[in-house]
Amino acid sequence: MSVCVTCRTDLRTVVRIGSRGVPHGSPGHQVNYRWTSLSACPECEAGLLVHFDHDCFHQPWEEPWDMDWSWPVAGDGVQRLKAALAQCPDPLQPSCECPVHRSLRDSTERSPSREVPMTIVLTEDGLPQVRSVRML
Repeated sequence: MSVCVTCRTDLRTVVRIGSRGVPHGSPGHQVNYRWTSLSACPECEAGLLVHFDHDCFHQPWEEPWDMDWSWPVAGDGVQRLKAALAQCPDPLQPSCECPVHRSLRDSTERSPSREVPMTIVLTEDGLPQVRSVRML
């Protein structure tokens, strides 16, 4: 669980954007597991986009390599995301195929630069996409 750097409050998951593979230690795990989600502070709405990547590339597959990357997300972007999620039947289901999830997955497929804060913008169709604040 992550904590808001401003409010010191536990962040809450807003949307699980996607995942691939089976978690380490679970039946069916085959080397890789990854997920992407966005959490937000219930006090100030500052968000955190997190991409987690796991790989068991060392034999005997008992020494996993875990890495995560995170990006701050502007509070106004989190508000836009929450409004757009009204179109989604299950924001916490990473395998959801609704247009909202597909749009978020498309916009996070390639990891953004590490130095920039992120926000959520809405397309003309009202679908959320993750964007660099510098690209706006």
